[in-house]
Amino acid sequence: MNFDDAIAALTLTNEQLTQARDELAANIHKGLSQAGQQIKSLPAYLKLPKQNLSGEAFILDAGGTNVRAGHIKMTADTVEFINGPLADKTLMFDAQIPGNVSADEFFNRQASLLNKLSPPPEFNLGYCFSYPSENKPDGDASLINWTKNINVDDVIGQSARALLTQAITAQGHTALKTPVLNDTVTALIAGAWMSPDCDQYLGLIAGTGMNAAGFFRTTQITKLAPDIAARWGQDELMAVNLELGNFHPACLSHYDDELDADNPNDSPGRQRLEKAVSGRYLAKIYGRIVGREACMALPDGLDFDPEDNENTHAGHVTQLRRYQGPMSHVAIALINRSADLVAAALAGVIKAQDLPTDKAQIVGILPEGSLFWLTNGYPQRVEETLTRLIPDNVTVRIMQNDTGVDANFIGAATAALSM
Repeated sequence: MNFDDAIAALTLTNEQLTQARDELAANIHKGLSQAGQQIKSLPAYLKLPKQNLSGEAFILDAGGTNVRAGHIKMTADTVEFINGPLADKTLMFDAQIPGNVSADEFFNRQASLLNKLSPPPEFNLGYCFSYPSENKPDGDASLINWTKNINVDDVIGQSARALLTQAITAQGHTALKTPVLNDTVTALIAGAWMSPDCDQYLGLIAGTGMNAAGFFRTTQITKLAPDIAARWGQDELMAVNLELGNFHPACLSHYDDELDADNPNDSPGRQRLEKAVSGRYLAKIYGRIVGREACMALPDGLDFDPEDNENTHAGHVTQLRRYQGPMSHVAIALINRSADLVAAALAGVIKAQDLPTDKAQIVGILPEGSLFWLTNGYPQRVEETLTRLIPDNVTVRIMQNDTGVDANFIGAATAALSM
């Protein structure tokens, strides 16, 4: 087997990564100025978190793979689980089949999971909803479109808060406040809470899906309605969910094009960066390069079906980097490309944040996701590539969350206790 052409297509030059960085930064600015752009740059109407928060909150986390629930306690500098986390590990898989899960079932099952934590009649709730949504100044949000192959009718355009709290009310409880946050925003807020001495922050999701969030000065977010902008200081920082997964880098291969075109249920033409780098898709791209039969004919423990949506993941590709022969070279090139494109995306966000150039700047980045943390060498590759793509006066601090509580829960609890 000769995969030289495929490996060459996956190996990106510094020039290609620089181009991706610059194009992404320009697209972020377009998204900050008007709606309907490739990069949505969705304001989350959240400020830098306070460092003296104290209290309890219940959290629901609707991610790309699982739905999880937990009961969180925060003090000024600590966070811990009181109960949980619990998970519904099948809802998101069931929801990938069009028409299989109704909106009522989708939110009722989340409410039922929360109910297993035995909440009181009334409680503070933070909701991490990991899909492109338009946030409202009051903390609510409405779904713009599904990603990660999820298909649930009658949710797009609706109030996520209302759909969830109605399901909770039907089970005998009242959820108070209920800010709705994207998972990148929860990572962003959690990072700023954990490491308050940085000059700027990014939240990164590099797992089943891929996205990032950052803080931007309100003067940069020119699409804000005048009455909303007037409530913020001109240089005040606001969290923005960028929805970077929808970026379409010019350096993608024909394998990426084929993957995108072949599944009519998975938003063809959208989420091109996410489909090139994230855990949901890496094994599928790998299978297109080496062939499905070759993947299924690997020795026991290494074999997998790249078309099996339920049981196949990026881990199948990462472990093949140690396999002997040309198939390992493809795996190495594919994982390295993923890390390099993630680094270029982060560099694009940092460029768009328009940091001062006359003094040293520290940018804290809190990554979340199994692809980033469970892939040997991945964080180091991202940091090395990112360092080449940012100005000399900028230092990145890649933070590892060692609190024992996922960033999604920390960020959502912080928002719930701040409202």
